[in-house]
Amino acid sequence: MQELDRCRVTPEEIDSLGHLNVRFYLARLDRASHRLLAALGLSAEELNARSATLRRVDTYSRFRREQFEGAELTVHGGVLATAGDQVRCYFEIRNPAREEIAATFVTGTVMADRRSRRVLGLPESVRQINEQYGVQLPDYAAPRSLSLDPPRMDIPLATLLERIEPYTEFGMTGRRERIIEADDCGPDGILRDDVELMFILFRRQIEAATDAKAFGPSVLRTDEGHPFGWAMLETRNIELARPRAGDTVVWIGADVNIADKSRQSRRWAFVQDTGQMLSIQDSVGIAMDLDARKAINIPASIRAGMGQNYLPEFA
Repeated sequence: MQELDRCRVTPEEIDSLGHLNVRFYLARLDRASHRLLAALGLSAEELNARSATLRRVDTYSRFRREQFEGAELTVHGGVLATAGDQVRCYFEIRNPAREEIAATFVTGTVMADRRSRRVLGLPESVRQINEQYGVQLPDYAAPRSLSLDPPRMDIPLATLLERIEPYTEFGMTGRRERIIEADDCGPDGILRDDVELMFILFRRQIEAATDAKAFGPSVLRTDEGHPFGWAMLETRNIELARPRAGDTVVWIGADVNIADKSRQSRRWAFVQDTGQMLSIQDSVGIAMDLDARKAINIPASIRAGMGQNYLPEFA
């Protein structure tokens, strides 16, 4: 696999759980993805000539080892296949000093017209996978709890609104809404491709943070008083559409599976006025003792409150 990115973890990238936050894994992923696709003929110059942009529409992530401030991380990757107008790629973030893999990713990226947002056909250079850039998915990167199959997309906003309680302290379930601001959109009034819809949900929390470690998942307490948080093991985000400036986006989350130490959650995003589904995100989070840095059973007091937004039939 080709090395596509190398940089150290900075203090600003460490979140409330004391480790590298998910959005900074994704920042490294995007830099690596753009460099890989540029080498295959989709450079910034070529995209400009085509009046096109790249959009990551399917992202499966598997987090294997926590990473901390000062760690030098590299990103390696290549092309798995092209399917229709989507190029499927594989990336892994490594910590060379510790000889470990920090996280792995399977992505689906499309090329779209900047004005119409219509998906365009991929050039032949991307479709011709060669030995230099072609890769196969390693066994250790295969999904463990989630699936790469298409999720259910037949659940309307009205049904979820009837079943899901408002936002709870757990962060993965409940309801939240935000208005898409014009500053986040392009000249066409549509959310820019470089703005993650998921992080608009948490923007106020990030902006209100008084220091770098104040953003991120909520820090809770076990029944014995130990700090713990929900650390991500796997996530998958599928983007179906982009909202426009002024749209009110509603995020609705529910747990669809609860185990002794972990929970599988699903979060849908809709345009409130039209009911258009924008994205589906699945995640598997594990309860982690932040002192011992190890997985623990979900505290009984926390588990008791998780039932209000537990909808396994919507998986």
